Amino acid sequence: MSNLLRRLRYLLNRRRHDQDLFNDLEFHREMAVRHGGMPLGNALHLREQSRDAWGWTWLERLGQDLRYALRMLRKSPGFTLAAVLMLAIGIGVNVAVFSFFDLMVLRPLNVREPATLLRFHRRGITNYAYSLPYPEAAFFRANTRTLSALIAVNASNVTVEAASQVDPKPLPVNFVTANFFRELGGASRFGRVFDPARDESPAADPVVVLAHGYWQRRFGADPSVIGQTLRLNGQPATIIGVAAVDFSGLGQGINEPAMWAPIARQPYFVRNSRLLTDPSSESAGVQIWGRLAPGQNPKAAEAELHALAAELRRQYPNAIWEDERLPSEPGGFATSMITGGRRGTGAEKGDPVYAIFALAGCLTLLILAVACGNLGSLLLARSVARRREIDIRTAIGAGAGRLIRQLFTESLLLALMGAVAGLGLGIAVLRALFAATEVPGWFNPMPDWRVAAFALGAALLSAILFGLAPALQTGRSKRRPGIARHVLIAAQVAASCILLIVAGLLGRALNHASSAHPGFEYSQVISVNPELGRDSYTPAKAQAFVDTLTAQLRAIPGVESVGLALAPPLGNVTITANIEIDGRPIAIQLNRTDAQFLPTMRIPLLRGRNLKPGDTRAVVISDSLARQVWPKADALGKTFPLDEGYTVVGIAGSVNAIKFGEADSVQAYLPMQAADAPNLRALVRTVASPRDIAHSIPATVRALDPNLTPDVELLSSSFRRRLQGAEYTTLAVTILGGIAQLLACLGILGVVAYAVGQRTREIGIRMALGARPAQVLAVVLRQFTVPVGIGLLIGVAAAAGLSQFLRGRLFGISNLDTATYLGAVALFLITAALSAILPARRALKVDPLTALRHD
Repeated sequence: MSNLLRRLRYLLNRRRHDQDLFNDLEFHREMAVRHGGMPLGNALHLREQSRDAWGWTWLERLGQDLRYALRMLRKSPGFTLAAVLMLAIGIGVNVAVFSFFDLMVLRPLNVREPATLLRFHRRGITNYAYSLPYPEAAFFRANTRTLSALIAVNASNVTVEAASQVDPKPLPVNFVTANFFRELGGASRFGRVFDPARDESPAADPVVVLAHGYWQRRFGADPSVIGQTLRLNGQPATIIGVAAVDFSGLGQGINEPAMWAPIARQPYFVRNSRLLTDPSSESAGVQIWGRLAPGQNPKAAEAELHALAAELRRQYPNAIWEDERLPSEPGGFATSMITGGRRGTGAEKGDPVYAIFALAGCLTLLILAVACGNLGSLLLARSVARRREIDIRTAIGAGAGRLIRQLFTESLLLALMGAVAGLGLGIAVLRALFAATEVPGWFNPMPDWRVAAFALGAALLSAILFGLAPALQTGRSKRRPGIARHVLIAAQVAASCILLIVAGLLGRALNHASSAHPGFEYSQVISVNPELGRDSYTPAKAQAFVDTLTAQLRAIPGVESVGLALAPPLGNVTITANIEIDGRPIAIQLNRTDAQFLPTMRIPLLRGRNLKPGDTRAVVISDSLARQVWPKADALGKTFPLDEGYTVVGIAGSVNAIKFGEADSVQAYLPMQAADAPNLRALVRTVASPRDIAHSIPATVRALDPNLTPDVELLSSSFRRRLQGAEYTTLAVTILGGIAQLLACLGILGVVAYAVGQRTREIGIRMALGARPAQVLAVVLRQFTVPVGIGLLIGVAAAAGLSQFLRGRLFGISNLDTATYLGAVALFLITAALSAILPARRALKVDPLTALRHD
């Protein structure tokens, strides 16, 4: 305690103690000189040691170091601005990526008590689904004890008419239980939200609550819309409220619905809908969230719902799956809405998103590595100009540790300034991207404590990466070019090389995907989904409708042919089955089609015949599937091992209908069944402009049934949409590669300038002895050969490993794309050589006499 009090007294009376110390040292020095004793040594150094004995001096010295660092940075505004700009770029791209990750994965949605929200899925012995029949959800809601509330959501596309104007395309509307807003804590900007007491009954007045974004776009943010009437699928509904701008809702991902309506009134808006009453209806089920009751946990809720499902199965054995379970996952996070789970438990769930974030994080960290290597090289170059200052400080008693601490403090201050600038830059970039993509207002990129902590951590990491090695190098008594400079050069070369190679690989992949033939002709084809399943057509009624629609579509001028399929190519519907051949599992893409599907899609029939009307147990398989199942025999006439067995009647060409470039993509085309009719899609091949014909198709469908809202899309648009992810990824990585190349070039400028400044005397001697300019240039640049070569080797090896990850996700990336690798390396070497010319020319202009006088 006495020691602590002594230190506190020193802090409070620091100046008096310093003066007393100075007086004591002066007295002892005079006494030593008067009596002929040995001198006391460096008085300043002795004062520093005495202060250390008093304690708390680290705080004082930290303030001194910071003040001195500020003065030094202020004296070099050009260097300070360049350093902060480089760090802002390096840290900013990392902040942007982490902020998006934070929004999607770490930050809870703006709902009430997100930690107690669970999202449930449906899993059977062999089946899996994100939705379940509403009567099953209602049974859970009435009988659960582990959940205090259950929320059900049914997403549908409906035609919307407001003020006698019909929106050109069907709009997404979420039909929700009346407790939706209350349980999520959602407020209204104007009007009111759903009230279970008023809006829960099927006899309640039809009402809707508009999403804030749709209200702004469609109604110009007019507050007088409350009480106005909309028509959804022709049925009137009253607007009772506008949701708050920060209300995120649940189940709509980052594309919010246009409005919400009570699920109890869903049959009113969707004619003939049996959503609320038919437990066997899976074509338009509901997604469910539950809020844990106090004292309960997710495992208890899952166990209870499993028991309730078994009880319900006894009532509806054909509707409830055998051993049906409802696994849960956190439901109050954005990722659960776009991937099926914040904590993915399988490849079909969260894993792809986490892999994408991991790839983005690795690439942006490379930018930070380049920026740090670049800045470290500049600090080494700057240390040449500060040699006299360091020598003077050493002469008056500053130790190596003191110098290193001071120099690292300057680096830390630079890193903090760069982090502040990078935080602002990253958030600005994210805001610009959100504005360009029109994400909902609740998707707020303002940083929270996690983003701020990440920026601070990036600053500390950057300070260590770019500041520690130069500080150690400069603070030593013998300052010679060491391994630190070579490590910095190799690091930035390797990082730049990786980014350039990955950008090249992605560019090649995108080019291959856009120019490759998927095995069918899509450019002149229109996909038509009349949405009969959502309107609860019976199979017989749906078949009659499809037959009439097909005949009318074929009669449209410019239409060449019309085929039917349950899962059209490039669509959102996929049907898969797993078979085992000789112990080898094979995943098959199934499709149920009519006889006109293959000719309409221009899928060649290689051998045998096509499906024809009346076929029930025939199958046409792709050539790739035939080779896998019967590698040494003709597949025609063989019994296909699926269900009760189908006879192979034809071999068709292989296609990539789902994912481009799948080498193991195999297909089987089965005859349509009566139960398939409500979910069939029509594929319309045209000889005229498909866009013009597509505009007339909705009217043709609504002429047969005015309540239908057909989904009409060009397959060429679907193809381009499949490429959008690759396009955005390629663009982003290309930008990162360009940034890395720019930073690397700036770093090379600094490194070569450092080398010229350090070897000025040697260059002068060589030129005085008659060395030619080329020889001098070789002397300057030769020392960079080894670190650049090592950096290129590391970069190529790392890019080759990364390409293995990309191969599984993008079409056209080979194990070793020689042209891309050589092109990226050549591009880097050319730009690096051009960057080195300007400072290297200084070596050729050195005056030998001036160089010889250089100290």
